[in-house]
Amino acid sequence: MERLTLLLEEIGQLTPAQRRRLFRQAQLMGLLDREDLLTDRNALQIVPAVQKRTTLPPAETRPARPTSTNGDEATYRSPVSGRVVVGAPEQEGDPPASVMRPLPGQAPEQPIRIVFDGGSKGNPGQGYGSYALEWPTYPRQVVRLQFGNQVTNNEAEYDTLISALEAVIKRLTETGADPRTAKVEIWGDSQLVINQVNGEWEANKAEMRVRRDKARALLERFGTARLRYHGRDNNVEILGH
Repeated sequence: MERLTLLLEEIGQLTPAQRRRLFRQAQLMGLLDREDLLTDRNALQIVPAVQKRTTLPPAETRPARPTSTNGDEATYRSPVSGRVVVGAPEQEGDPPASVMRPLPGQAPEQPIRIVFDGGSKGNPGQGYGSYALEWPTYPRQVVRLQFGNQVTNNEAEYDTLISALEAVIKRLTETGADPRTAKVEIWGDSQLVINQVNGEWEANKAEMRVRRDKARALLERFGTARLRYHGRDNNVEILGH
C-alpha cells in the first residue's frame, strides 16, 4: 500500500502531457483498460481492475426547466439539407499545460460551449443556420447548415439549436462518454427560442411546440445544460451573421 501511495504521488506531479503518455503506455502493456483510469485536472487515480465502476458519476444538479410534454420530440429531426464544416476537430494543437484533454470514454471537465444562429431568406424562404462548437482544448469548429425552402426565421433558429445539440451528443457517444457526465453552455440571440425552451414564454404554434419539446428533450440528456441570451453582435463576431 505504501508503494502504491508513493506511485500515486509521483503521478500527481506529472504534467498533463506526461500523464497522457503514461496512460497510453499502460494501455499498450495491458496493465489497465479504459475503465481502470480516472482523471481530473490535477491527478490520476489508478484503481484495481476488479473494482469496476457499476454506476455513473453523479451529474450536477441541472437548473429547473419544464419537461417535454409533446411525444413528437422523440421523432422530430432537424431538416438539414446541406452542411459545411469549418475547422474540423482533427485540426488540433497542443492544449494549454493547465488543461488535460479527456481520456477515452470521458466527457470534458470544462463546459462544452455552443453558439447558434439561424434565419431565412424571405421568411418564409430558404432556411439557413450556423453553430460554433467550442470543445475544451480543441479549436473552435463552425458548422453551416441549409434547411430548404419555406422555412421561417424562428424555425431555422430552433433547427440550428437542435442540430448542434444532436452533434454534441453524437460526438460524446462516439468517444464512449455518457452525455449525462457532460456540461454544456449554449448562447444565442433568439429571445423567442431561449425564452420558450426555458419556460419563460409560451409556444402557441404547433411548429414551435414540437421544436421546443425536442430541444428540451436533448438538453435533459446532459448533466448540466444552460441556454442563455447574448446580443446579435456576439453572433456576428463568432458566426459571421
